[in-house]
Amino acid sequence: MSPTVIAMIMVAVIIASAFFKKLPNQFVLCIVPIICGLALGFNIGDLADMIIDQVNTSMKSAGYMVLFAMIYFTLLTETEMFDILIQKFLRLSSGRLHLYAVMIITSLIAAVGMLTATVATSYLIVFPIMLPIYKKMKFDYRSAMIIAQTAIAAMCFVPWGIAVVNSSVFAGVDPLELSHRLIPVALCFIPAIILQWIYFAYEHKKSGGLMVVDWSAEADKDTERTRNELARPNLFWFNLILFLIVIFLLAKSVVPSYIVFIFASAITILANYPNAGDHQKLIAKAGGRFFGTIQMLIGISFFIGIFRGTGMVESLAVSITANVPEVLTRYIHIILAMSMVLVIRFIPNQIYNSMYPVLISIGSRFGLTGTDVIAPFVCNMSLATGSSPFTSTTHVGTGLLDLDVNAYCNKSAKVQFVTNIVIIFIAIAVGAVR
Repeated sequence: MSPTVIAMIMVAVIIASAFFKKLPNQFVLCIVPIICGLALGFNIGDLADMIIDQVNTSMKSAGYMVLFAMIYFTLLTETEMFDILIQKFLRLSSGRLHLYAVMIITSLIAAVGMLTATVATSYLIVFPIMLPIYKKMKFDYRSAMIIAQTAIAAMCFVPWGIAVVNSSVFAGVDPLELSHRLIPVALCFIPAIILQWIYFAYEHKKSGGLMVVDWSAEADKDTERTRNELARPNLFWFNLILFLIVIFLLAKSVVPSYIVFIFASAITILANYPNAGDHQKLIAKAGGRFFGTIQMLIGISFFIGIFRGTGMVESLAVSITANVPEVLTRYIHIILAMSMVLVIRFIPNQIYNSMYPVLISIGSRFGLTGTDVIAPFVCNMSLATGSSPFTSTTHVGTGLLDLDVNAYCNKSAKVQFVTNIVIIFIAIAVGAVR
């Protein structure tokens, strides 16, 4: 059987397994490529070499960074630095609060929350704080979640986030390199976010909702909330300055990213948690998050190592370029990116992830780098997955707002489809997407 046919079967099985959820995706990504590699006549030893080479590459480029980044951001979250920062945002708006201010604050808090690189954490930060305001203003919770989700998507360029980490493995590039490439795309979200504010304000006014609400009472309640035993409000400025230094070092690529996070984690522990009894508790929290991420990273490495090593990527790319008009082939990554919100509304996003190697191979024939090809996908994919019932974080957000998942996804998919198109057109116009 030809590599092209085997490749198509492999991708179809992985997508189907994600749809039916009979086996965790990490195992599917490991097992299915091995079976397909054996079907092509390769022995276990050959496949093992392909896998180990890719796993080593993935760990060197992304795995170690993710490990220590998760430790660092777990520590920062426990100190409640982000919570205090958000409360400072809210104090600026105490008193009478206009609808536009509510939407702007929602976007800002969601964006700050996404610095932890976890969508669920971002939802857990923004919605409990803002829900009383939405309720008092009679603001549609679905609109609020769409606004938050868009801001989160814009922040998916952070190099320690799972979106960049996974995509960098598929593209075979360093996460920091991909992150730098995505910043211009992320900036293209700003006009789209402003258009969303205008649209939702019009929709809210038309429905008869309040345009201004008195927020002073709720603001007073926020200042009285109790903090956990690991909170370190007295070290807020120290933690914030250290955080800004970390971001600067990552942006400048002065030293390897995992070394930056190692030192930042060590300094944060020394300053905030001198008691050795707290250390194990904090490391264990970070370890739980890292375990799931590393499983997925290894699964992707199995898939990519065998997909590339057996020649399936090149064979599938040749078949596509031979049977699709050249004008469409050159822009196939943009065409697919524009359609992904509607597609992922009904089909798991693995359909796109599994196609990255093929799209990158096709793009190279037209002088496009791997980062050029996946640039319109990484941040924008969050718009799509956030509008899909197949994504666990969608259920986290809708659960916090007590929304029906399908009712939310029906509205979100329509709004985010248009938002995605607007972002990609702006990105093309400014040269952020090629």
